[in-house]
Amino acid sequence: MMTLIIEGATGSRLTYQLDKPIVSIGAASRNDVVLRAPGVAPKHLVIQRNQQVTTFLGQHQQVVVLNGERRSRGVLKVGDRIRIGAVTITYQGGSDAEADVEVVDTTRGEETDTESVSTKPITRSDRKPRSEIVLYRESHRLSEARQQLVEIFRARMRSDPVPSLRTFFSVIFTERQALLAVVDEEGSFQPVVSQWQGDLPRLPARTFDELASVGRYAILKLVGLRMLLYPVDRGSLRPNAYLLAETTPENEPDDRELVGELARMLSIHWDRIEQSPSLFGEWQSHVQRTLEGTYPGSSQAVRVLRDSVADAARSAAPVMICGRSGSGRTFLASLIASLRPAGPSPVHVFQAQADDDSRLRLELFGPAEDDDQGNLTDRTRGSVVVVRDVHLMSQGLQRELSAAISEDVESGYGPAVRWIVTTDEDAMTMLNEGRLDIALYRLFDRRVIRVPSLDERREDLPLIVVRLLERVGAEQGKQIRGIELETLNSLLEYSFDGEMTELLGELRRLVSAAADGEMVRGLVPRRASVGGGTTTGPMEVAATDLLIDDDLKNVIPAVERLIIDRVLRREKGNQSQSARILNLSRGALIAKIKEYDIPDYRSLRRAGRSD
Repeated sequence: MMTLIIEGATGSRLTYQLDKPIVSIGAASRNDVVLRAPGVAPKHLVIQRNQQVTTFLGQHQQVVVLNGERRSRGVLKVGDRIRIGAVTITYQGGSDAEADVEVVDTTRGEETDTESVSTKPITRSDRKPRSEIVLYRESHRLSEARQQLVEIFRARMRSDPVPSLRTFFSVIFTERQALLAVVDEEGSFQPVVSQWQGDLPRLPARTFDELASVGRYAILKLVGLRMLLYPVDRGSLRPNAYLLAETTPENEPDDRELVGELARMLSIHWDRIEQSPSLFGEWQSHVQRTLEGTYPGSSQAVRVLRDSVADAARSAAPVMICGRSGSGRTFLASLIASLRPAGPSPVHVFQAQADDDSRLRLELFGPAEDDDQGNLTDRTRGSVVVVRDVHLMSQGLQRELSAAISEDVESGYGPAVRWIVTTDEDAMTMLNEGRLDIALYRLFDRRVIRVPSLDERREDLPLIVVRLLERVGAEQGKQIRGIELETLNSLLEYSFDGEMTELLGELRRLVSAAADGEMVRGLVPRRASVGGGTTTGPMEVAATDLLIDDDLKNVIPAVERLIIDRVLRREKGNQSQSARILNLSRGALIAKIKEYDIPDYRSLRRAGRSD
């Protein structure tokens, strides 16, 4: 049995008798002796009794004063006095007697502060040693605030927490300032929910590094202000969010408990904060208008795309954009960078190519022997880094990129850059085939955006054509009155293997042939596809006719031309890549291009720089 006498700063006196060999003391409720007083840490002190020897051990970086001398550990004797914060603990020795429990209820009558409770001490002259349990009443402000927090976060799906948090700040911190904010790449607070007047404090990066340790919070003492700063852990995604609240000496004990509890609840429910429709206000409306203008239409595919882009724009998480070549993946990455709530970010694009790791490694990481240039994150800090066609990189280089991204995302108080990669349409297939590294994919699996093909947006195509005609007309300095129905129908029947890049190229050709102030006229030539249709040129043969023609002299050249034309169009005229796909030498491919009079599709590559 261990006997301790607790004396508060106001003269209150409590006696504990504890039948435990190890006793923990601190402000947290999980301790054996709970002391909520200024200067007492969540777990401040441990006292251990081993046979006839009793020792104490101060917890990491906590101040313990034994008989007027600052100590971190030592042996206790009867009558020794230990001071932690504003509380003094007197060790009265140990006994092997059983302990009765007396409950002293201080909640009757008027409210009583925790340090004003006085109980009858237990002395050695008592025939039967006793311990005491003292019941306390929280201050009305603290209990009311806790109840409001429960109501805000109790209904997970029924309500938006952001308006309730604004009300909470205005009621609980009346005539004081408080806000929930995130820290941007430059170390500045960006308010999320705010009741703050005037300028926000600017803190050094090392402060945020220190607050990354579990259980840390800060007290800021500025001119005329005293503020509490608590981190809100958002998991693996950084920079962290922070709660900043102005406090006063009389309110500080309650404020520390209250702001600390709010920070923990926000950590659990952060996804609800990010998804709140009332969070970003005017920014949200601006993004919606921009996306509806950039990706017009009402199809399910384009609605999902717009929602995914808006979600990615307000987050700092890495993004993977999947889609066919020519679908506008790089343009989409630039759009995400431009829609950032804190303002547009510069974009750096790196193109991966098969069997060319050395060039890309040099562009990304610089010369191995030259440290003066700094790594990629140092060179592109505050920017968006886009790595195109990441699946073309070797597995080794993909792992190097994965390590660089992980180091950036998990370091400091947030990623130095925003990471976006683009891949072919089906990332899971590439993952199963071993063309995409699993460690790299896991960095992006929370934010995978798939750009739908034009075939999936056929119902949106008329509106897309109208919007693009305005853009192309402005490029060529022409006033376009519209497009003839026959021309529009030919566009709707066309199979755009080159996706948006090919559609834009066809519209530029049609507009260039139209006179200023006139309607766009002309037909887009129909060509064969696997499922049917026709082709143009000297060997114009319907694909359906090939299936019923028994003459191999007609069928084989027609099929050969159809396949070569399709591959060249898809590869945008890249003859070397097309020859590898077709299992031909480059010279044989060039000969067949001349023989079948196949168009030169390299113009698609030049037109697709915006992809």
